[in-house]
Amino acid sequence: MVDTSLNKKYTAKESVAMDYSPIPDGTYRARVKEVAPWKKETKTIKVIQRDENGTALKDEKGNNITETVQNCEFYNCSVRLEITEGQYSGRLVFHNLSTHPNMPFSIPAFLYGLGVSELAAGEIQDNVPGKECLIDVITETYTKTVQNKETGLDEEQERQINKVKNFKQLPDQDIELSDMGI
Repeated sequence: MVDTSLNKKYTAKESVAMDYSPIPDGTYRARVKEVAPWKKETKTIKVIQRDENGTALKDEKGNNITETVQNCEFYNCSVRLEITEGQYSGRLVFHNLSTHPNMPFSIPAFLYGLGVSELAAGEIQDNVPGKECLIDVITETYTKTVQNKETGLDEEQERQINKVKNFKQLPDQDIELSDMGI
């Protein structure tokens, strides 16, 4: 039985903080640690028109041809990937998945890297944790406005974050048709 009472005694132990600083750009073997639940968004958006091959249609000036879609519903979720080999083993890298119509590559590229041939978006949380792939990690720099607690003034801070640029299958991995009940 789990003891959560106020009578339980605890032994003092130094806290170990997680390191969220970016890891160097490169290719890493990673395991899907967790996929957060989908969050629904409803927005009026401009959807890029595509041909039958998924290529964006362009106008005579080279700009994407778009169509405004009122109250478009789409879903987003975050994937937590854990590096499984090398100096950065145990470190986490986060990646976002989306059903947004302007991101038709988001989920297919993720599934390909994991060796999964086909899966409904709503089945991802139950079927991919524990699966491994290779990820190409890049570092992006962005500026964030934060309030200085001492002066009360807004200040811009430059921050860096890792992003997954590409998912690749492991060298010994084939798409697992058995995962799809095939």
